[in-house]
Amino acid sequence: MERIPPSGTLKIYDLACKLESQGKNVYHFEVGQPDFPTPRNIVDAAIDAMHNGMTRYTSSRGINQLLDAIEASYKKRGISIDGRENVVVTPGAKMALFQGFLAAIDSGDDVLLLSPSWPTYKVMLRILGAKPVDVPTSTGYEIDEEELKCHMSRSVTAMIVNAPNNPTGGVLSKDNMKLIHDLSVDNDFVIYSDEIYESLVYDECHQTSMLELDPTMENTCVISGFSKAYSMTGWRLGYAIGNPETINNMIRIQQNTTSCATSFVQAAGVEALVGDQSFVESMKSEFQIRRDEIVRLLNEIDDVECMKPKGAFYVFPDFAKIGLTSNTLAELLLKKTGVTTAPGIVFGDEYDTHLRFSYATSVELIREGIGKMREFLETL
Repeated sequence: MERIPPSGTLKIYDLACKLESQGKNVYHFEVGQPDFPTPRNIVDAAIDAMHNGMTRYTSSRGINQLLDAIEASYKKRGISIDGRENVVVTPGAKMALFQGFLAAIDSGDDVLLLSPSWPTYKVMLRILGAKPVDVPTSTGYEIDEEELKCHMSRSVTAMIVNAPNNPTGGVLSKDNMKLIHDLSVDNDFVIYSDEIYESLVYDECHQTSMLELDPTMENTCVISGFSKAYSMTGWRLGYAIGNPETINNMIRIQQNTTSCATSFVQAAGVEALVGDQSFVESMKSEFQIRRDEIVRLLNEIDDVECMKPKGAFYVFPDFAKIGLTSNTLAELLLKKTGVTTAPGIVFGDEYDTHLRFSYATSVELIREGIGKMREFLETL
């Protein structure tokens, strides 16, 4: 347990709950989940599955209908996989990540992370006794080729890539993805490509999947799920795609831990993939409107710099000119304005002047919350 630190955002979250219980209005920009309800057809599919007796264990790999639906969804994108050989369905993408790490990473291994990065990656690696190593990216989540090459060594056994990225919303170009793949081949390490935000890209941008560059999946394990694209965070349904050896090892882990993903939730996943996809497009369109508005409002504040992200639903503005650490600023903003954010320090040591904002909230609340924050910052 000494390897598992407390959550970097827990102090802020606890304070927000305390203030709300006292009647203070809190603006939640810290929540990393869509605020849209799960589409009705998906909910109905789960209910129908339960009424039809689908309440028992399933295969640890997942039900065939869902494996086939995942295969078909990638085929539409020109990516060829065998759902019944290359896929394992898990209770959420987090479990897919953890099982993937357990399947190929040993204690003492070095694991590279493009930073800033989601803090849970490091916690999982420390549980295994592995050493997370940050590889900083430039503004916009772009790779410095020489910086990345400088981190290559025999002790590196894996690298974690998350694009579109949490917390920046940045995407990686196809050239950057190819660079990572080429280095994995030359240096014999595994790429864990977390593609959970793949459907949320804007301005006609395309995020290249690592599967496009490594069709045999010899060096690649892709992680994705249903939480972000279909607003199914609480349903806990994810999956991993990899070569048969990796996937079979993950299945062995699942057999001895969670057994399987929830049966009727898997039925809902089938409907999500084969049913009407208009929800995904309409949600993405609304997120793009919110993104444009929050970026505009943040950049209108003196001494705040905010890049316009190309994916996910986060912005990661820099408050360096304010002169406060991210923890101090996050706590101050919450107490004085009710605006809740995630301190940048939890995403990497080099980002202690940043705050992460999720724009998974209405345009009205974005305007109101950022407006109150601006008024306060102008008094400093």
